[in-house]
Amino acid sequence: MATSDSKRATRWTDAKLAAFKLPDGIAEQRVLVAPGLYLHARRKADGAVGKHWQYRAQVDGVRRWLSLGAYPAVGLGKANEEMLAHQKAHEAAKKGEADHPVIAARFARKAAKAQPTVTEVFAELIEDKQLGSARKGGKPVRQRTVDVLSESFDGDIKERIGDAKVAKLTREALQACIDAPRKRGAPGAAAHVYRTLRGLMNFATKRGYVIGADPMQGIENPRPYRPAPVNAATDTELLTLLRELDASRLWPCTKLAIEFQLLTGARPGEVRSAAWSEVRADRRTWLIAADRVKSDREFRIHLSKPALAILEQAKVLRSDKCDLVFPGANGAAMEKMAVARALSRIAERTEAQGGKKLRPHDLRRTFRTMLSRLGVPPHIAELCMNHQETETMRRVYDGHDYTGEMVDAWDRAGAHIEALRAGGAMVIPIMLPKRA
Repeated sequence: MATSDSKRATRWTDAKLAAFKLPDGIAEQRVLVAPGLYLHARRKADGAVGKHWQYRAQVDGVRRWLSLGAYPAVGLGKANEEMLAHQKAHEAAKKGEADHPVIAARFARKAAKAQPTVTEVFAELIEDKQLGSARKGGKPVRQRTVDVLSESFDGDIKERIGDAKVAKLTREALQACIDAPRKRGAPGAAAHVYRTLRGLMNFATKRGYVIGADPMQGIENPRPYRPAPVNAATDTELLTLLRELDASRLWPCTKLAIEFQLLTGARPGEVRSAAWSEVRADRRTWLIAADRVKSDREFRIHLSKPALAILEQAKVLRSDKCDLVFPGANGAAMEKMAVARALSRIAERTEAQGGKKLRPHDLRRTFRTMLSRLGVPPHIAELCMNHQETETMRRVYDGHDYTGEMVDAWDRAGAHIEALRAGGAMVIPIMLPKRA
């Protein structure tokens, strides 16, 4: 995601600030408006551009970007006044003039936060992550990360200890938050709660909110990482799944989304959020935006003939409420758990026929396993999966463009699924394009 800083000598007015737009391809930009005063513009997920006032100051020995409010709620004149007031306050602080009104207000706020609640510290943590100061390089986290943390906090932490003072938290109280999802049979949720609490307490310790030892010390991860057996469907199981999907009374877009994931190998969230603006049927490509990709780099997926056929069916169900390829039954975005519920509904019938119970991410595992069965070389299959480590190593050591090989792999997967539907698997020795 492209960013830039601009220090052009421009005479800014409120009219020019209101008309300012981010250049194409730029996700965020800081513009120098007055000496020391910047306008920070950032493109949101929906395409809208948010503008905030910032200035650079040294706070507690660290150079930081400090916010002066959002534009246009805070106009140019007011932002300049606020910046000058803060600059005077910092100069006064250097001279030991703690009675300066801005400094006094700052000390008052700091005293009020001397014993913040868990909810207040969590809000600070999220703000810090969104600003980027909590990460190496100062890069803000993706919205998906914020959503996962918030879901874990709201689900199992906030109700139990949200109003408690961080300084007074006990190990028993934290352990109770982790044990709650375990007791209802959700070990994965328990692991998420553990990671959320660990990150929150580390942050609170750095901010000086924890008195004495961190109560998270000694609490073990309820589900340490262990590579689980790959839960992928065999050809027979895949054919059973497709037939049961066809026969089911599920919402048509849900059916299409499941088969589209099997044909592309994309992540469940990427398929659920796929937009028509990302699809170029004439070029047989689906370009996933960088802010929706785990690797933070846009990813181009080749569309096989069966994948294009899925999109043709989806056009009939196109919604006026959104630009999504696979909208929900209400015409808006498909619910996060829609595919999971659909797979669970047909699991009884597929399991009765000797199949496995599949989860949304298992469709991606099935695609990867299918590529191996079709003879696709592992490094090509991993590139089709857009696995970050593989892509990073390739860029460092290998200058060859494997686009042709990846296109061939996606086409072979599509042909294989077509053959399954026709009554039998078709495995053709793979023919990779020759290097130039």
